[in-house]
Amino acid sequence: MNRLPILLLAAALAFCARSAAAEEGPGSLFHDKVAPLLKKSCGKCHMEEKRKGGLSMNTRASLLAGGESGPALEPGKSARSAIIERILSADPKKRMPPKGSRLSGEDVDSLKKWIDQGAPWIDGFTFGKKHRRASLAPREPALPPGDKDDNPIDRLLAPYFEKHGVTTNRVISQAAFRRRAYLDLVGLLPPSDTPGEDTAADREATIDGLLGERGRYTGHWLTFWNDILRNAYKGTGFIDGGRGQITEWLYRSLYENLPYDRFVHQLISPVSGSDGFIRGIKWRGVVNESQRPEIQAAQNVAQVFLGTNLKCASCHDSFVNHWKLKDSYALASVFANGPLQLHRCDKPTGETSTTAFLYPELGQIDAKASRGERLKQLADLLVLPENGRLTRTIVNRLWAVAFGRGIVEPIDNMDMEPWSQDLLDWLATDLVKNGHDLKHTLKLITTSRAYRLPAIDEKREEDPSARFIFRGPLVKRLSAEQFIDAAWSLAGSGTRNDARPGKKDGRGQGGQFKVAARVHSSSSRKSIPGASKAEWIWSDSSFNTAAAGQAVYFRRAFTLAKIPPSAFLTATADNEFVLFLNGKKTLESAEWSAPVSTNVTKKLRRGENLLAVRAANTGGSPNPAGLIVSLKGMDAKGAPLLEIATSADWLHTIDKKKDWQLPTASDADWKTSFRIGDLDASPWNVGGHFQSNVALGDGVEVRSSLTFSDPLQVALGRPNREQVVSRRESVATLLQALELTNGKTLDRIIAWNSKQLLGQEHASTTKLIKAVYSRGLSRKPTAGELKVLSRLVGTPASAEGVQDLLWAILMHPEFQLIY
Repeated sequence: MNRLPILLLAAALAFCARSAAAEEGPGSLFHDKVAPLLKKSCGKCHMEEKRKGGLSMNTRASLLAGGESGPALEPGKSARSAIIERILSADPKKRMPPKGSRLSGEDVDSLKKWIDQGAPWIDGFTFGKKHRRASLAPREPALPPGDKDDNPIDRLLAPYFEKHGVTTNRVISQAAFRRRAYLDLVGLLPPSDTPGEDTAADREATIDGLLGERGRYTGHWLTFWNDILRNAYKGTGFIDGGRGQITEWLYRSLYENLPYDRFVHQLISPVSGSDGFIRGIKWRGVVNESQRPEIQAAQNVAQVFLGTNLKCASCHDSFVNHWKLKDSYALASVFANGPLQLHRCDKPTGETSTTAFLYPELGQIDAKASRGERLKQLADLLVLPENGRLTRTIVNRLWAVAFGRGIVEPIDNMDMEPWSQDLLDWLATDLVKNGHDLKHTLKLITTSRAYRLPAIDEKREEDPSARFIFRGPLVKRLSAEQFIDAAWSLAGSGTRNDARPGKKDGRGQGGQFKVAARVHSSSSRKSIPGASKAEWIWSDSSFNTAAAGQAVYFRRAFTLAKIPPSAFLTATADNEFVLFLNGKKTLESAEWSAPVSTNVTKKLRRGENLLAVRAANTGGSPNPAGLIVSLKGMDAKGAPLLEIATSADWLHTIDKKKDWQLPTASDADWKTSFRIGDLDASPWNVGGHFQSNVALGDGVEVRSSLTFSDPLQVALGRPNREQVVSRRESVATLLQALELTNGKTLDRIIAWNSKQLLGQEHASTTKLIKAVYSRGLSRKPTAGELKVLSRLVGTPASAEGVQDLLWAILMHPEFQLIY
């Protein structure tokens, strides 16, 4: 593909880069290697109250300030840093440390690498003070005076803003609000229709609508929870049973909005399908004792649900918080099948661990009880109303998702001081009062005036050395999944041609789309009236041994007196199909086990309409074949109004007819079809899922959160999920730039969108450009942009020109960032 000038490569490199100094945390080089090394080798002379030679290493700022001999290091330049020079010096008077053994080559390499990375530091971390311990008990502060109809968040923030001199008179436009809300709540770009009125009622309706889209909500938040719960679809650990998916349990919990206290309880004291979280990976080879499965479980539970780090304390008494080695082993013993022997820095101490919760004031765990009973006791303690730590941790995470920064930072260290204790405590107690409903908290956050404040560029606006003052949301980058989902949507076709993984393999890997299909099916059957009448059909009674490679063309004409408020089309075929509605390609799939669905309200028209399908049987020998389709119209409340479904009266032909997919084509010489059976016909048995897709209008979309990772997702930060990831890296890398400019994944997405756009009816090149701008950037192009891009796309539009247009949109900061 012919790329635009290198100017746009800069946009790729500027994919919301932020200071690495604020991003370090557990699992980083500083946390795992450098901090312990500095503490061990330099602490006696340069930490806490010690300032030998005027040098204090208590904080990053004091380390950079240096001592009597000048700066100790130069970020980004280890070769010019005095600390490296002194460590490597052969002069006994200059060498550091002055006594004891010299640093190993591995240690020196770690220091060099850290300095060359810019000497990043854990936000708020210091070697020089006693670690703060946050209050455990819940606390509900009184709301400041204000209108009872005002959002409580805004009432809580009003005195804060006044105290800090923050002006809040300006808010973003309705279009910008809608884009922000869509991306934050369902992970997708908003539709390109008008954004509606800029009123509180309209904004609340938007938020309610997004939170009510169960499939899209789940498809988006699955990424967040997969990262934080280490849920991977394949990878390290599956082969030996040390790791297992929780995909079906997790998807169902999000889809049905399981209350958070029950969500946590079921992960710790597992129910069917939720036990994978507390099963640690069985690493191969020589493994440090601090990474045995039971200790992994303790580390993960503490980090995810209590916002605290046990990783340091799993090897020795922690230097980043107050936890001791015995605390980590006590919690790990809850998950063990027998007593654990303590190891300090991987060497046995001869001590046997106790069994206890990190906060014994909440209750005890019976060391003599069975493992299952101990897990239940732990789960009970975690969700006690007296444990304010649990709810503070999750509302802080939700705030960080919406605003780009938590009320407490780092979000995995809830012992740090919040910038607003009242706001944190009120949100936590409000979550409990509202049945631990996370959607309630998300609605509260996203309907606040604070959420509509203009986005702040933290790098440009905030002095890194100053105390953080909340002024509004930070500019955020799209996640890997958001970026790719948005990229697939630029043609507005409502579908995409990703491969969809089918069944789980023998190791328990894969199968995530079938899992989602089952959840949609079983959840919807309970509450959605109106059984679908769709039937499996084929050309004749030999469907069970249809010829491999056989293609059959199906047609169904129908008339609408008026277009229903909403209409959803669902279909699948064994083995593949492509479906046209009124001559426009609307659905296609090559995975019969996962019916696909899309909203077709805008593609229907009054009067005559036509569904036309090419269904093909594949394989190397005769095998079952079939097609099933349902177009269901619903009223404004979701009640069924009409259904156009496959049946024996659908017409078919084996020979492709000219213009067979257009309403103008003749039905002459077409024959009626053979009815195989109803929705639940064998060998497919997909009726429940098919029914739910039609009734809910909420089928299993192809979302990147459900796909296996690919090179583009990896480059953009999707982790392998071997460790808990509570926040993804947001620093731009050369790998990202290369993948965005030359990667095959993005080229394929662009080429597919280009083909879709060229196949659509656009009155002019200008209309095509405006359509792409509206979908991708939620605005119209400026006159200058339109002039330049019109020359690029050409008249008539060329495939190469449209691809370059799409690439320009994808590289645009307005596309890549959430303002």
